[in-house]
Amino acid sequence: MDYETKATNRHDLRLYAKLFRSICGYKQDEPIDPIELLDRLPEIEGFENVRYEIVYNNELPGNVPARCIPTEEGFLIQIKETVYKGAYEKKTGGYRMHIMHEIMHPYADTLGFKPVFSRQVTDDTPIYCRLEWIVKALAGEVMMPYKATKDMSAKEIIEKYGVSKTAANKRLKY
Repeated sequence: MDYETKATNRHDLRLYAKLFRSICGYKQDEPIDPIELLDRLPEIEGFENVRYEIVYNNELPGNVPARCIPTEEGFLIQIKETVYKGAYEKKTGGYRMHIMHEIMHPYADTLGFKPVFSRQVTDDTPIYCRLEWIVKALAGEVMMPYKATKDMSAKEIIEKYGVSKTAANKRLKY
């Protein structure tokens, strides 16, 4: 489910991605392993209340690889076992992006991109006001930094940053 939130743009999301990398101690062109980052989150200022758990595949709907849910203590990221294994053991780009996407939910929340629960997205809701688009774009900007990838081919992006072909092509498009 998607909700309306405050508007943003790609330029600002790139700045937020740089800030995220800095907060987490990554260089601006360094590849990020989302699995390693998951384990470090509670040690990073601002992410102390973000936890994750690996769940059986049948615990989440078929089309939901992972999810981030607000809790009284903070946020809980739930990741299907096959998704976690695929990201950890096989370094599958799509699974790695799904996990980064869920990590971006608490970050987007701290940036003030809070869902307007009374206003679910409609066909008329602009893309730049949709929480899921913002989180997805943030994940892409964090995983594939703009300046570091602007002169790379899709193949080079895939090899260096461990993302899917779809994600690399989308990065080149935007």
